[in-house]
Amino acid sequence: MTTATLLVTDVENLGEVVALLRAAAADLDYGLTVRTLAGDDVDETETAAAARRDRERKRLPIPVRVDLHALSDATVVDAEAVLRGARARGLRGGATVDEVRKTTKR
Repeated sequence: MTTATLLVTDVENLGEVVALLRAAAADLDYGLTVRTLAGDDVDETETAAAARRDRERKRLPIPVRVDLHALSDATVVDAEAVLRGARARGLRGGATVDEVRKTTKR
């Protein structure tokens, strides 16, 4: 089984970006989890609000990661396919492939 991580930099619009990524991932039978770079759970609404406050203060918002995982053991995660699917739905940037790794179990 493989897993992959996307890096989301458009954190001010996190809800919209994640919705597009989630729809594209579901089409491929993948699930996703949004986390901080350190791996902690993310409240998408609060994180987007904090990113907007950072921009107002002339600070760069901290990116978040989206961990992709297969919903069935036989599926290989294709992060590029998720990005293509999200872009076909209207994603115009703010997400990129960060890491792809093979694991033996979830």
